[in-house]
Formats: sequence, C-alpha cells, structure tokens
Amino acid sequence: MTRYFFALKKAGWLFLLSFLVSCGYPKVPAGHAVRIKTGTARAVTTVFYKTYSGYGMLQALRSLDLEAKFDGIVHFNNLKGRIKKGTVLYTMSGPEIDLKRENLEKALANAQSQYRYFKQYYEAQKLLVRKDYLSRIDFEKVVRDFDNAQNNLNKAQYMLDYFLSMTRYKAPFNGYLDDLQVQQGEDAVVEQLLGTFQDDDHIKLIAPFYGNPKELAENNISIKISNKIYRGKLIYLEKAINPSTGGHTLWIALRDSARQLKSGNYVSFSFLTNKRESVAVPKAALIRQQNNYFVMEIINRKYKKIPVKPGLERNGLIEIKEGLKKGAVVLTKGAFEIFYGNIRKSMKVED
Repeated sequence: MTRYFFALKKAGWLFLLSFLVSCGYPKVPAGHAVRIKTGTARAVTTVFYKTYSGYGMLQALRSLDLEAKFDGIVHFNNLKGRIKKGTVLYTMSGPEIDLKRENLEKALANAQSQYRYFKQYYEAQKLLVRKDYLSRIDFEKVVRDFDNAQNNLNKAQYMLDYFLSMTRYKAPFNGYLDDLQVQQGEDAVVEQLLGTFQDDDHIKLIAPFYGNPKELAENNISIKISNKIYRGKLIYLEKAINPSTGGHTLWIALRDSARQLKSGNYVSFSFLTNKRESVAVPKAALIRQQNNYFVMEIINRKYKKIPVKPGLERNGLIEIKEGLKKGAVVLTKGAFEIFYGNIRKSMKVED
C-alpha cells in the first residue's frame, strides 16, 4: 500500500511538472510560414550632384592700375566711390602740362595745313596725268608726298588725343575708384601709381579646387556666398596643382553680383559639381552583400535579385548607375527578408 502511494505521488508530480513546462514554452508546429509585410516602389530618374565647399578671394573681373603718363598736379574728380563709364576719373595740370598741350595743338594745326595743301595739289595733278600732261613717274612723287602728309596728320591727331586722354582720364567701364596713392592736388611723375579702378559690377571668385576638374561644369554654376545664391561661369582652371594650396586654382565669374559683393573680401562658398540625371530607388531597396549590391525587382509577380552599382544619395534616394531601368518595381519594406530567405539573416547591421 505504501509503495503504491509513493509511486502514484511521484507520477502526479511528473505530470504537473510536464504541464507547467508545456505552458511556459509553447511549440510552433513544423513548417509554419511566417508572413512578411512588404512594400514596393518604382525606379525614377532624379538629379544628383556633389556639394563642394571652400574659401576664396573676391576680385574685380576687370581692374586697372592708374599710372601717371606725364608729370603734373593730380586732381581727382571723385575721391573714392562708384563711377560710371565715361566719367572723368582724374585730370593733370601745371605749366609743363599746358606747354605740352600747346605744342601738340600747334603740331596738329601745322599737319592739317600741310595735308590740305598736298590734297589740293594731288587732286590737280591727278587731272593732268589723266590727260597725259604729267608723266606717271612725276605723279608717283605727288602721291608719296600726299600719303606722307596724311600720315603726319594722323600721327599728330593721335599724339594730341593720347595726351588729352592721359591728362583727363575717363572711366573705361562702370567701376570703383580705390587705393589712392596720391592726395588731391599733389605732384605726380611719370609711371607713378595714382590708384586703382575696379569693375565692381562684375566680380570673380578665386579659390583652390581639390576635387576632380572633370566634374566642373563650365557654364551655369550655382554658387552660394553669404547665404545668397549667385549664377557663375568657370572662366579659368589651372591645369597643374598649385603647390601653395595643393589644389587647382579656379576663377568663377559671378553674375548678378553688382554692388552686392566687394572686391578684396575673403569669403566662404559652396557650389554643386558633377550634376547629372540618373535612375534612383529608395534607400530601403538597396541590399548589400559583402562588396556587392542588389535590389529585389518584381518581374511577372516573382522576386528577382538584380545586381546594381549604386552612386550618390539625395533626399532618401540612392542613385543606380548600372543594373536597373526607370520604371522597374522593386521591394523596399521586406527586401532584406525576401533576399536572404531567413529572418535571422536579415538583421540590419551598420556596414
């Protein structure tokens, strides 16, 4: 009786333990399919580009060093500031200037008188040679004298015009008079620097470029300076690497920059390079397996692993350089699970 009781008690404890274990760890029937939620997207075309940032110097696209061509007293008509094309920048005066002008005016008057005389003589001799009253040899001498008179007149006119232009110099373009080296009313000598005249309506950016020169577009560069976008054009790119900067020196002419940017300022900038239109898919569609990349394309309601070559990323889209065409339908949500066929293998790990 006692043995029977203990055997029954032992069997009861085993049954209870078995029941508790089965309640704590339920089994999943073999071959049970786990449903994976999926999402899809179509491959589209979008614009990709790289952003290049750096520091550079602003300079006037055109600048002019004002040098004294004659000795005299300098009078600036506008002491520093913006000057329109054709406005007088400076004049020079003094006894030597007045004497030089008088001599050039006399030389021009004499050349004009000589020209009028030889022109009348030439016209008269031309009628005689037509009627054979004058030999061709004698007429050739008349032609030479007339040509010399005309050349002397042109030279005298040029000398006076040049003198007047250099002693009453006018702005060749809209610009800014700056960096004056002499004061108002001071004497200046030949080749002395008077100041500089810069074209502030047209500014260029000079900066080193450390990227691939082939990625630069020569026209229509959008460049940001001081939180403002300007249109630019590449006008110069140094082929060799500049040893002082380690990059290729470039010049970008800035449009629409009149009176907004100051020549001589050092600025930070950024612009877009290697701009292109490419096929793109959402970032979630791209699957990496070691050094290879794939997407899961849906073809005839079936999943197919498509090897691709990715590129740049922009706004959540990945550029697909090779392997996929526009309009292709690819998996986004659930792409990893479907690709590997095993949920445990599809755990996302940062590469």
